[in-house]
Amino acid sequence: MVARLEHNAAPAPMQPLDGIRIADFSSNMAGPYATMILAHLGADVIKVEPPKGDDARSWPPFIDGMSVAHHHFGSGKRAIALDLKTQDGIAVAQALVARSDVVLQSMRPGVADRLGIGVAQARAANPDILYYDLSAFGSGPLGQSMPGYDPLVQAFTGIMEMTGHEGSPPTRCAPSLIDLGTGQWIAMGVLAAMLARGRGQSVGHLDTALVDTAFSIVAYQATAARVSGQRPPRAGSGNPIAAPYQCYRARDADLLVAAPSQRLWLAVVRAIAAPALATDPRFCTVAARSDNRKALESQINALLAARDVDDWISRFQAEGVPVARVQGLEQAVTSDIVAERGTFAEAAGVPLVRLPWRVDGATLPWRSRAPRLGEHSVEILRELGYGPADIGSLLESGAIVADVAANTTNPD
Repeated sequence: MVARLEHNAAPAPMQPLDGIRIADFSSNMAGPYATMILAHLGADVIKVEPPKGDDARSWPPFIDGMSVAHHHFGSGKRAIALDLKTQDGIAVAQALVARSDVVLQSMRPGVADRLGIGVAQARAANPDILYYDLSAFGSGPLGQSMPGYDPLVQAFTGIMEMTGHEGSPPTRCAPSLIDLGTGQWIAMGVLAAMLARGRGQSVGHLDTALVDTAFSIVAYQATAARVSGQRPPRAGSGNPIAAPYQCYRARDADLLVAAPSQRLWLAVVRAIAAPALATDPRFCTVAARSDNRKALESQINALLAARDVDDWISRFQAEGVPVARVQGLEQAVTSDIVAERGTFAEAAGVPLVRLPWRVDGATLPWRSRAPRLGEHSVEILRELGYGPADIGSLLESGAIVADVAANTTNPD
């Protein structure tokens, strides 16, 4: 285990990865999200970027001149900017790998090997390293020919085709569900591997592809499609296995009613004062309502059009029916539940959505803000054993880039 040097980390109630160094050669969203999680669990994550920075730094919108995405995905990490098109930059990368506990990389197939930091080379230099490969479709012959991003994987796996309303074009799930889900799987994989190692189980190499995450998200639908050969129907805001279980239109706005059981269905009938629906053969069972979702939607919408959303929410809640107003994100982020849950945590004055854990009643604080490009380049080189003359030469050649504002560019 490599000792971690402190970098202004804030104390937190749960730091299981304290003392673990992670060399992060991933880019964009999935890998950086994984290492952000691990950083806030105590790991010393060193984010390796090209001289112009990770693409995520350029994604709008911006706060204080920095991409909001980078504020989030880069938080808790240190940053070194390396030109891996130079031999000196490659040598620094190899030195970093040799002195890390975990390596995560998402380069195109074959690139890590060419740079001398592939799994075999990394484990030869550092037998105890945990090496993690991230790709879109895997490292097999077919996967290597299919680079991809979140929406491409959504398209490939049928997620786009099963999302949206009937008659609409293929629809992307708006959040980057595949990238973010993959980041969570990677973080869990690293934690699981560390736990396994602590119990004497040998784990050296992990591999997750975006396509694996996508199929895990539609797992039961995928099984049904493979067995039946049938495409899942589009359900709009609902679910094909239950009704009423979707958005409906009241007089002034939309609300979502979730009543997947017979008990809740009868409660809906009472709330909307429509006892005839309970005895209608089209709606008398869960299966019947699912088969006749469109007819049920028409009936409920006609009734809800008589009153405003707030009135209906009160009536549904009085009967114990799960219900919510459909609101915009700008409304959700200022809601009372956000205040109650402490959803946002400040990082250098920027409100970021915290990790979804409360530990003994407390949330995990952000350990540090997202780094500027090359902010810790010189600091990290010193830790790797580079002396002042070597650091000065690397800076002069452009093999490394260091942030002037960080006051670390002086090799002395």
